[in-house]
Amino acid sequence: MFFLRNLFLYIPLWLSAFILLPACRDSHSPTPDISGVFVPAVPEYSDVEMWTIVRNDDDGIGADVFYVPSTWEYDWRTPDGLISHHADPSRADHRADMSIEIDGIADYMADGNNFYSPYYRHITLDSWATLNEDTINRRYHDVAFVDVKNAFDYFIRNFNNSRPFILAGFSQGGKSVVELLKVIDENTRGRMIAA
Repeated sequence: MFFLRNLFLYIPLWLSAFILLPACRDSHSPTPDISGVFVPAVPEYSDVEMWTIVRNDDDGIGADVFYVPSTWEYDWRTPDGLISHHADPSRADHRADMSIEIDGIADYMADGNNFYSPYYRHITLDSWATLNEDTINRRYHDVAFVDVKNAFDYFIRNFNNSRPFILAGFSQGGKSVVELLKVIDENTRGRMIAA
């Protein structure tokens, strides 16, 4: 009985050693090799294929809606075996996936408004599943948000014509709206009627 009681007292110590030792080792390990990773090309937002655009503000009293869709793709591999942690908007199948959401949102947000939604290199569902904030932030800020910012800048310069606008997004797109709010200039922000 003495042995069993002491065994149960020491099990938590043994378990913590098995948990902590690998964690300590990983914190000093080198950065993993990412040479086998594919990052899709930067989208060209002057290409109409990179947008869903619905113009329904016939009387000029509506607003422009800039909508950023959520996460649709899982990690995927190129034909030569490289893994990608980002959607590729140059691929018709990735645009079709994002269009499922975009078209549904446009059904009601484009009613009386002009609706603009860019396709972008959003980070994958597998990226979010890492639960590693450094990995998520790096993949998001270095690629996905670059696209969202580029698309928004193109929207302001080429589509908006100083009209009032709404920023909207869901999930990763909602995060993008928050990040856009941190970087848009005051003149542009003055025309924003909702986010």
